[in-house]
Amino acid sequence: MNRNLSVDKYTSAIIEALEPRMADNPDLSSLEEFKKLNPKVDLVDGAEMEMTIRGDVMLYKNATGGLGQIRSLDFTTAMCDVFYGEEAVSPTHLKSVVGGVPNL
Repeated sequence: MNRNLSVDKYTSAIIEALEPRMADNPDLSSLEEFKKLNPKVDLVDGAEMEMTIRGDVMLYKNATGGLGQIRSLDFTTAMCDVFYGEEAVSPTHLKSVVGGVPNL
């Protein structure tokens, strides 16, 4: 995690990546829910956020250890596309995950 990244920039970047992927079925309430899952604190070196997606549910652990969830198929589909779609935001992350799947 970039230690100079504020939680607002992190949240805004995720939402900016989600919005065009949700254009056909905008579930704006899920985007607002995502904003609320991230407390207004500065991210520190080593801060971690965890996302677990199962169907229409994303379980989320924020940088302070707070837990939450979002139930929205449009949101979870868009989130998967952000990281694992044809235009993934991090091709190196995608390659690493795909390469690791056979080792599970």
